This record gives sequence, structure tokens and C-alpha cells, in this order.
Amino acid sequence: MLGDLLGPLEGLSSFSLHISAEDVAIFFLIILLTLATRRLALYLLEKEFVRVAGKTSTELDDILLKALIGPVSYLVLIVGGYLAVDSLHLPEEAGGLNLLGIIDSIFFLGFAVVALYLLLNLIDLLGYYLHRITLRTETRLDEQLVPLIIKSLKIGVVILTVLTVVQTLGWNVTSLVAGLGIGGLALALAAQETVSNIFGSITVFSDRAFQLGDWISVDGVEGTIEDIGLRSTKIRRFDQALVTVPNSRFIKSDIVNFTRMKKRRINFTLGVSYETTRAQMIEVVDGIKTIIKEDSRFDHNFYMVHFTDFGDSSLGIFIYCFTKTTVWDEFLAVREEFNLSIMALLEDLGVEIAYPTQTVYLRRGGGSGPRVSEGDMGEGQR
Repeated sequence: MLGDLLGPLEGLSSFSLHISAEDVAIFFLIILLTLATRRLALYLLEKEFVRVAGKTSTELDDILLKALIGPVSYLVLIVGGYLAVDSLHLPEEAGGLNLLGIIDSIFFLGFAVVALYLLLNLIDLLGYYLHRITLRTETRLDEQLVPLIIKSLKIGVVILTVLTVVQTLGWNVTSLVAGLGIGGLALALAAQETVSNIFGSITVFSDRAFQLGDWISVDGVEGTIEDIGLRSTKIRRFDQALVTVPNSRFIKSDIVNFTRMKKRRINFTLGVSYETTRAQMIEVVDGIKTIIKEDSRFDHNFYMVHFTDFGDSSLGIFIYCFTKTTVWDEFLAVREEFNLSIMALLEDLGVEIAYPTQTVYLRRGGGSGPRVSEGDMGEGQR
């Protein structure tokens, strides 16, 4: 195969091109004019036109000019190069090769690349305006769809450009695709994971399990959504590490969306000492209920405070309630004030918070005499 590719090049060495000095001079003159034209075009686009566009009220002309600068620059070089080569009046065939056909194919390929460059810039321009439109809507689903649409358009444009170039250069696209049948089977097997990820992204958008900026937990990864793509989703963990999760995992795993919580739960058991009397216990339970009732930051539709347990070393009071805020920092502030209010209530009632203890009894003389209590031995506070 390498010999087939190098064969035409070897043929080029078997002939000599007869080019006049006048043609060579014109060739270099066109090259100089091309470089000067390119510099002039860049100056007009980057300075004058941008200055004029900056005076208008719309941003469309500014962004469009920026999208044109790169393609126009390369287009001038390709056109100038084509005119310079044409001025040499090369023979149509040389060494058994269609020399002009090869040159035309090379410049056509250059034009195709510039056209593709321009189309990709225009797609970015479309994405910018679609993003501006989505910011005016209440839902964030469209904000997630815009990057997906832009990526799909770019992939489609690249594929169509490649097929057009291949067809124009004389290759039969249909035969080429058919010839890839066997290789396509192997490619399909290798692309199973990619296809699974694409279906995962479709599931994400259809189920609306989360959106950009949401705080989620999936398969052991917890953080906020930064980007949703065709193949993967990027999650920024709270330690600021960026985790790329394949979209196929969202099909197989449970997704916990903390952002969509309507309220946050407070759930714990308060242990008080066994020295607490029945009257004090009733006052403690009623006092905690009053704290919740009088604080507007709690959800008053449902909460529970009950004396539930005779524990090994404490009397347990079950506390179950919800805060209206779901913001983590605000929730912690409410919970902190709630705990301090409970401590103040216990201090006012003279009730102590219990800690794990153990009582040891000893018998004198090893007989059946009276037991002697050595007192409570603390094992440490929770």
C-alpha cells in the first residue's frame, strides 16, 4: 500500500517543468499581493469594522465579525495561492499524472476546511443566542439542551463535510460505507459503551432527574452538576475535585437530588439522666414542642417530640421535625439555635443531659451479705 501511495510521487521526479522567468516573477508577485491583502483584510475586520459595529445597539454584528476573522484570513491565503499556482501555467499532465487535477483537489480540500471552520463558528454564534434566550425562561431544561444541540450540529456538519469532500474527490461514498461493513461490526461492538452513554443522556433529559447547578449524589459521587454532555456528566465535588461520570451510570444507579428537597429533616434522640422526674420530663417534652411551634423557620405541619425510651444510661426523648429552608448553611444555623434553645430549657428545669455510665456492686466477704454500691463510673460523654 505504501508503494501505491509513493508511486505517483516517484513519477514526478522523472520529468522537469519548463516554467518561464516571467511566470515565476508573476507567481511571487501574487504571493506578495496575497499577504498584503490578508493583512489589509485583518486590519479592516479587527479595527475598522469592529469599531463601527461597536457603535450599534445589537451584539449580532460584533459576534459575527469575530466569527469571520479566522475563515476570511485563511480564505484569502487559499485564493491567492490558487491564483499564484495558476499563473505558472503548469501542464495538464506530467509524468503520467493529472497534475492540474491533483492541484485542484488540494485547493478544493483547503476551501472545504475553511468552509467547515466558518460553519463551526456560525454554530457557536447560534449557541450563544440560544443561551441568551434560555436565560429568559423559568425552566432550566432548555439551558441543558442548548449545549447538546450545538454539539450535535457540529458533529453533523463535520460528517457531512467529510462525506462531501470524499464524494467530490471521486470516491464512491456508498461503496466506501459498504466496504466498512465488517469493520463496522467491530466498531459497533467497541461502541456499545458510547451508545449506552448516549441513551443515558436521553434518559437524563427525559426524566429531568437533575439539571445544571443541582446538588446530587449518584453511585458514591456527590456534588453539583457543572456540565451535561452526550457521553458524560461533570460533577464538582465539595472538595472542588471534578468527577466525570458516564451517562450510562444514571440508568443503572439511584440518583439522589438534594436540591429538590422541599424541606430538611432534624432527627435525633435526646438522652436525659435517670434523675429526671416525671414532672420534669413532661415539661421538657412540652418545652421542646413550644420551641418548634414558636419558630417560623420550622415546618409546623408535621413534627414529633415524645419520651420513648428507657435506655441503659438515659431516658430517651425522640425529636423529629423539619426546617423550611433547604440551603445547607441556613439549615445548620437553624439547627444550632434549636440545640442551644434545648440546652437553655434543660438548664432552666434543672435537667441534666445523660452520658453513658456503669454501676458496679460488690459483696463483702464473698457471701450473701448486703451489697455495697461503689457509685457510678463514667465511661465518657457522647
